[in-house]
Order: sequence, then structure tokens, then C-alpha cells
Amino acid sequence: MNDKNSVIGISLMVLLTVLYFVFMPKPPETPTQTETPTSDTAITSSTPETPADPDVISQGAPEEDDSTQAAVNPLQTKYGDFGKAMEGEEQFIEVKTDKLVVKLSTKGGKMVSAVLNEHKTFDSLPLPIIREDLLNEFYFQFIDKNSLQAINTSDLYFTTTGQRTLTVNGENTREVVMTAKINDQQALEQVYTFTGDKYSVDYELRLQGIRKTMKNGYLDVFWNAETPKTEKDIKPQRQKTQVVYFQNDDTENIGGMTGEDDEEAVKGEVDWISYKSQFFSYILIPESGIRSPVMSSETPLGNDDISKKMMSNFQMDISGNNSVSAFTFYLGPNEYGILASYDKELEEEMDLGYLFISHINILTIKIFKFFEGFIPNYGLIILLFAILVKLIVFPMTYKSYVSMAKLRVINNTPEIKAIDEKFKGDAQKLQMEKMAIYRKMGVSPLGGCLPMLLQWPILISMFFFFPQSVELRQKSFLWATDLSTYDSIFSWTTHIPLLSDTYGNHISLFTLLMAISIYVYTYYQQKSQPTNAAMPFMKYLPYMMPIIFVFFLNNYASGLSWYYFAANIISIAQTVSIRASLNDEKLLEEMRKKTKKSKKGGKGGSKGGGKSRLERWAESQQKKQQELARARQQGKGNSRSTRRKK
Repeated sequence: MNDKNSVIGISLMVLLTVLYFVFMPKPPETPTQTETPTSDTAITSSTPETPADPDVISQGAPEEDDSTQAAVNPLQTKYGDFGKAMEGEEQFIEVKTDKLVVKLSTKGGKMVSAVLNEHKTFDSLPLPIIREDLLNEFYFQFIDKNSLQAINTSDLYFTTTGQRTLTVNGENTREVVMTAKINDQQALEQVYTFTGDKYSVDYELRLQGIRKTMKNGYLDVFWNAETPKTEKDIKPQRQKTQVVYFQNDDTENIGGMTGEDDEEAVKGEVDWISYKSQFFSYILIPESGIRSPVMSSETPLGNDDISKKMMSNFQMDISGNNSVSAFTFYLGPNEYGILASYDKELEEEMDLGYLFISHINILTIKIFKFFEGFIPNYGLIILLFAILVKLIVFPMTYKSYVSMAKLRVINNTPEIKAIDEKFKGDAQKLQMEKMAIYRKMGVSPLGGCLPMLLQWPILISMFFFFPQSVELRQKSFLWATDLSTYDSIFSWTTHIPLLSDTYGNHISLFTLLMAISIYVYTYYQQKSQPTNAAMPFMKYLPYMMPIIFVFFLNNYASGLSWYYFAANIISIAQTVSIRASLNDEKLLEEMRKKTKKSKKGGKGGSKGGGKSRLERWAESQQKKQQELARARQQGKGNSRSTRRKK
């Protein structure tokens, strides 16, 4: 009996144990640290979500079927329908035009590289405006009001149909359309239009039904790029690389000559923004204005492979469900005629000098283009241009030389020597007495200066023109392989204090020849000019100019030194020929005859006794100085007498 009861009891205990494990719920597994859900983890349920009870959070959630978890898209959970477009495979499309080779990516739908066909880097490689291995970002961003997440077009994958390699020639155009489908009613399209014979690419962002999901009525636009080194010397390239923007019919720049990092927030609308390098530009031209951009320029330290890092951020207003944002990208040379052809004042980004200097350079560019039509070598074009300039100013040069020759002849006469001896202790009185004799003989001491001053604007304009003229870039002449940079005949690697920053670590032959020509020209000029008895040391000052030019122009474009050298040689030839044609005795005889005629004419004549307005002003200034000197002398005398009385 007892055995039977024992069997029954044990059987009931086993049955209860089995029923307990079958029907009672399993205790939840405690999640490990690596299994802790993140904000991106998708959690789905067949029943609506309810707020979790804080008292039972530690119990966890029921495990779901593995097949349900596999079907979940974490990006879609976070970004809604936009998450579908954030997964895909990156593909590339290459477009070849007469001017450009552009590579597009379906990841973000952006240009990942742009290379010029007609230009090379200093080491003969394809010249990039956009280099694939450097920072290059152009994307739009907006807030999706459903997910409250920032949607960034650079995160989306776009699809495209057609060939992966396109060729466009001449005036023909081709479109590349890339689409990111969000759902059946919404899509983003990026449309690039290429023209065979243009450096520009037209662009449209089409928002099909996207406007209704945007929290705000605008797009944030981000444009960041690193400008690659393309020239032999990174220093002048960096000095010319800057962010340039056009606003209120004027250009402003950020960065540039100082090389310091710079940032600027601009109020109002900007017509266009350019990432301008020494010879090439990457310009963003919107169909409508750019609103309140924030722009910056940075110089990467210790990286001579990059000229500058430039960034822009601005907003664009969007209206309507099928809104379109249209731009034009210019990716090409800083060539005045090409930039002007877009009728957007793009040529204003070129630094051609101030006021009338810029107008001289615009005329110079047109003359160079005219010569380019029948002269293939730019070294010869520069020589021909120098000859043309010297022919234009030759009448003034001749007048200047004759005026200086007359002064030299007069200063050798007994009258002037007697005055020099009589007033050698009074420089002001000596100058006034000489001016009286010059006036009687019909000679102006300023006659030799004014014509020379009129030539200075041309010399200064060339200083702006040559270092940034893309027409001269990689054009060779004689030993110079590139007229847009220095022509080194000897270089070294040792750093020389003071010299390395300004002079450089090389010797430019054209700069040396230019300095020698300045010295020779100065020598001939000094022979034709009268000596200044009051300040004899003044005749040595012009000989300092060759040294100054060598020091500061050794790093400049060899085309500039070649122009100055050629112009000086022509000036020396003109000086020698003019001097040979003049006879000092005849000049003196003519001046004495003029003096006799003026005496016979009596006191009549023009106001001021025949003096020019400039001469009358000079005499009045001398009289004021003399009166001031006498007053000071009298003051000293009075102070001495006062001290004696005391």
C-alpha cells in the first residue's frame, strides 16, 4: 500500500513539474552590454506601441521571429521613406566634352572630378579643377517634418539610365539625369547638362513632391572644396587663391595675399561665388541669388599639395511641390574673354589693378589676343607689344630727352656757373635764380619729368597683368619654359634668412638681364641730365633701382622681366639715337636767340611773365619756405637777445 502511494505521489510530482515548464512563461534573458539597443535599432510589433512601464523595463521585450527582424530597414525606421534611398551601390558616369572630362557619382549625385583638356599641371599631368582624392562636397540639406531628421542629398543613392560614358562635341548638349525615388509620389532629381564647347555645366535639383514633407521652406546648401596645387611654386598660387563673391556690382575676396585663415558672413544676396586660383576658377552661379552666405578660406599647414581649403554655406528659398533649384558651374581658366562671355560679370574676379590701371590691362589683353592671331610665340608677342608701347610714347620720350639736354647745356654756361658759386650756401636762392634763367631761355625743368610719369601707369599695369595671365601659362621662350613663372638657371635647397622668402632659392636670368638694362639706361639718362650742385648725391640714387628690382622680381613671372628688359633695350636705343641727332652748340644758340626775342618783346606777355602755372606754384612754395626760414632765424635771434638782457 505504501509502495502504491509512493508511486502515485512521485507520478503527480513529475506531472506537475512538466505542466509547470510547459504552461508557465519563460523568464526573460538578461541582455549583455553588446546587445543593448541603440537609437538606430528597429523594434516592430503586431500591436500598437504603448509607453513602457518604468517598473517592468528590466524585464525586457519578447523575442521576435528572425524573419521579421531581417525585413526591418534601420535607416527607414530613422528617416522614414528617405531611408530607402540611403542604401545602394555607387556607380560612376564619365562625360567628355571638348573642354572638360567630368566624373559623376550616383552616391550623392555629385561631381567627383573635373579635368581640363587644354591645360596641364606644371609637371605635365591632366589639370584638375576638382581632384577626386581631395575634399569636394556639394550637397543640399533639409528637415523632414515626418521623421524630424536632417535629409542630406550626399547620403542618397541615385539611379540613372543610359550609357556610363558620354561624349559631347561642339554646340551639342547632353543631359545626365539621376533620380532618388523616395516613394510613389516623391523623388529627387539631379540634372546635369553638358555643352561640348563650354567650360560650364548647367545643373538643376528637382524636388518632386518633396516640398510638402519639408519642415522649413528653404534648402541649406553646403559647398566645400580643396584647391589642388597646379603650379610650380605654391606660394604665388596660394596668394592668388581666394574666395571671391560678387555683390552690389562689386567683388570682394576672402583670404588671398596674407595667407591667413579668414571667414566672412555676408548679409543680403550674392550674385555668385568663386573659388579662384591663380589661373583657374570653380564658380557657382545660381539662377536666383545666394542668400546670406557664410564663406571661409583656410591654408593647410604642412601640405604643399593643397593650395587652399574653401567652404561656403547658404540657404535657398523653395516654393511649390515641384520646386527647381538651378545653377551653373564654371570650371575653367581665368581668361577675360571667356569669363565675360557669360554676361554675369565673372571677369570682375580678375585682379587687373585699380581704377584706370584695370582699363589699361583690359586693352592689353585685347592687343595680346589680336597678336595671338598671327604670332604663335608669346615671347615674340611680348616683344612686339613693348615695341608698340615705345612707339606710342616716343613723342613724349623725345620731348623729355630734348628738355633734359637743354637743361644740361644751360647748366654748363658761365651764367649758371657764376650763380652756383654765388649762392652755393643758399640752396633755395640758388634754385630761384636758376628758375629765372630757365624761364628766360624757354626751358622748363619739369619738361623731362612729366612725359616719364605718363609711362608709369603702363609699367604698373604690366605688374598686375603678367603674374596672372593664363595666356602666358606654360608658354616657352628661349630658356624660359613658362613665362607665367620664374625662369630659374640655378637653384639651391639651403634656406637663406630674408632671401628665401622674398628672393627665393634660385636665380632668374631674365630678372638679371632686366637689372643690367636698368643700370645701362640709368647711365645714359644721367649723362643727358644736368648735375644738381646742391645735392650731388642724388645722381647715385637711380642706381639703387636695379638692386631693388632683382630682389623683389626674382620670384615673379619671367614674362614680366622679359617685357621690362625688352622695353629698356628699346629705350636705350632711342636715347642713343636721340643724343646722336642733337647738337649742344645749336641747342644753346637757339635758346639764346629766344632770350633776345623775349627781351625785345618788353614786359608784355601772358600773366605771370610767361611762367607756367606749375612754375608759379613752385616759386610760391619756395617763397613760403624762405619766409618761414627767416622767421625761424629771427625767432632764434630774439631768444638770444632776451637771454643776454636777463
